[in-house]
Amino acid sequence: MKEVKVDPMNTVFARTMEILTYIGLVLMFVPGIIYIVYGNGFVNTEDAIRYWNQSAADFWELTKGVKISGYSWFLNNLYYFDCLSIVGIVLLALAPLASIVVSIFKADAKYKVILVIVTIEFIIAIVRPLFMHVTGH
Repeated sequence: MKEVKVDPMNTVFARTMEILTYIGLVLMFVPGIIYIVYGNGFVNTEDAIRYWNQSAADFWELTKGVKISGYSWFLNNLYYFDCLSIVGIVLLALAPLASIVVSIFKADAKYKVILVIVTIEFIIAIVRPLFMHVTGH
């Protein structure tokens, strides 16, 4: 059997993704299950089900009577379990970025350039809603 050599950059990327994925899943499911069982949520469970098919703007208008922009709607309400479970989703969404950043330190020069460009694109995608008041449709 032939041994496969894996570049350290790939190993670091994969290990970081694995760790952050496990943590993100726990942070997502534990508050989510508590929300489902006990119902302590920012959005009433029945309202969430009733208006789930609406656009994001309409959903928030119908369920909470607010207009949202950016991320403040859940960051200001982390004491509710449905908002707290979003922290796990955020971690899962940021896991590739964190893995790319960590792998930059193990990459060859040619890959460092590519990884830095990808990192910049990722960061722009994250902060864009904060400046352009972009919401879901």
